[in-house]
Amino acid sequence: MSRWSLTTTLGNRYTPFVCLLAIFVFPLSSFCSQEAAERELPVVHIEEPLSKPVVGERLSFHGRWFTLPVGHGSIEVKEIVEIEGRSAFHIEAQGHSNELLSAFYPIHDVIHSYLDTETLQPLRFEKKQQEGHYRSEEVVHFDHLRSVATYHSLLNGSTKEIPLPDQFQDLISAVYWFRTQSLSPNSQIEINLYTDEKIYKTAIEIKNPILLELLKRGTFPCLIAEPKASFKGLLVKRGRIWAYITADARRLPLLVKATTPWGPMTAVLDEESIRAAIKP
Repeated sequence: MSRWSLTTTLGNRYTPFVCLLAIFVFPLSSFCSQEAAERELPVVHIEEPLSKPVVGERLSFHGRWFTLPVGHGSIEVKEIVEIEGRSAFHIEAQGHSNELLSAFYPIHDVIHSYLDTETLQPLRFEKKQQEGHYRSEEVVHFDHLRSVATYHSLLNGSTKEIPLPDQFQDLISAVYWFRTQSLSPNSQIEINLYTDEKIYKTAIEIKNPILLELLKRGTFPCLIAEPKASFKGLLVKRGRIWAYITADARRLPLLVKATTPWGPMTAVLDEESIRAAIKP
């Protein structure tokens, strides 16, 4: 997804893994026509999802802008740790530009999210962004008793408190929250998404099922999910994102497509990640 960090429907900047949120029907680029093909399915059996993230699961993606390979990223359930007395899944996401894109716009983003193992609500969020000349390094603590997020910049020392709704997710925890939801075609689920020190009320539209064929990876019944975010009642329109999610219990995000002011971008799950996920 490479330049997964431009300007997204869900915030002031694209973050590398917002595409994974939708946890996404823009014509595929030449890359996708070579590597992926799809056809509609009138009926598909949709399994009930896993109830929790799987420790050790690592999903790696390769991204393209138009037909050019421009970067890679990954998202991994690393371990279970303790955060302020609570057991939490530690999720790490990374996005990096390749040599081609780095020559004029280097991207190196690392994000950590800590999810309560019982509620799957985020407890802590850490982000370090290096994108071109832009730098950001922040830590956010989520106080569920006070319903307040405390943002702290590690670069300039500034702090800020943001009111929180009862239920919400950050950009990374949302991926795993979404993967635990029961889904059905032509439906919609809603989520409050924390990003960029704001809460975005986000509707995720579930499209008709399709059969997705990925080169060297196999053929998979999938649902397509498209997130649409609003802030203070206004629809945020800076691009569109679609995610192709397997209809089985794993809810794997196989393919992500995005439209941006800079053109179409795509990310596809690599062969090793798929093999590891489907092994007995």
